Amino acid sequence: MSLNNFNDRIARINNKTAYSAADMARGEGTATLMYSSPAREAPRGRSHNKAIKHYKAILMGLVLGAIIGIVAAGLDNGDSLWGPGFAYHEMIMLPVLVALVAAPLLAMAGCAMRHRSPTFFYCSAAYFPAVIAAALLGG
Repeated sequence: MSLNNFNDRIARINNKTAYSAADMARGEGTATLMYSSPAREAPRGRSHNKAIKHYKAILMGLVLGAIIGIVAAGLDNGDSLWGPGFAYHEMIMLPVLVALVAAPLLAMAGCAMRHRSPTFFYCSAAYFPAVIAAALLGG
């Protein structure tokens, strides 16, 4: 009894769709248990580089890396505003050192997770060299 009701419902669903069994046999879509979905055409237009899609993440990584690198370079410089003798020097030092140590770890984690989270990959790939370059150039 329940099998007949189920088969009747499937038949009604198949009758409401525009695709019949003949359409499915011709291959005009992906065949499923109940009906055939329309075939998708490939998107037309220019193909963009994947890095261009994630330009915000790249810019964020570059800016954050440059800020951390400049602050890290200024921690040892007595002429900088936040150098030795500044009232909050010790308070700034720990987060900046953690950010410096985290840069290569983030880059390795980003490489490991690049397929799952490409935004994180591009951000960490831009952050790591920006931190190193800003720290070396600022000091």
